[in-house]
Amino acid sequence: MSDALRLTDTPDLDLLEYVLVSAPSVSGLDQVAAAAAELVTGGVIRLVDVVGLVRADDEAGVRVVRLEDAPPLAALAALADGGVLLSRHDVELAAVTLAPGDAALLLLVEDCWASALSSAARRSGGRLTAGERVGRDRVLAALDEPGRTDLLDRSPLGTARRTGAAPLVDQVAQVRKLAHLVERGLLSLDQYEVQRRRVLEA
Repeated sequence: MSDALRLTDTPDLDLLEYVLVSAPSVSGLDQVAAAAAELVTGGVIRLVDVVGLVRADDEAGVRVVRLEDAPPLAALAALADGGVLLSRHDVELAAVTLAPGDAALLLLVEDCWASALSSAARRSGGRLTAGERVGRDRVLAALDEPGRTDLLDRSPLGTARRTGAAPLVDQVAQVRKLAHLVERGLLSLDQYEVQRRRVLEA
């Protein structure tokens, strides 16, 4: 995708999604960053925003990585156009999913590969209404029982209605409380991990 296109075009608001890619270390994200950069320069996706995250083995907290300090990650960050930015709460929601020792890239992307579909829908008076990345476990279950396992996690209409609404349960707040218990010595890291997973699976 040319610089001119990135600078003058605004993202298609019906085609934005976030992608969280984790690895066992920050250096393990180098190949991920290179692959993402290739998708951007090839016009498959537009990189709107990107945040690096890392969690130490012996800590409950997650810190934001300075992408400028790692050349492969810095090269990817330079491709972000910043048309829409991830909020602090967005980053915290992604951070609570990291296991000990994990690093991750949180990417906000526009699915440029679907732009023709989105444009055609608008020309006919419609629009892309909803979408969802189907969870791996659901796909595996569907392979075991073809046609009998639901792939949609919720109604597309329900997803659309919840756009912009506050989550029913704030996972960030719950995990933050658990982390404070670790800091005060009231909860071990092992206990924290058990409770963190329960919050995410609720």
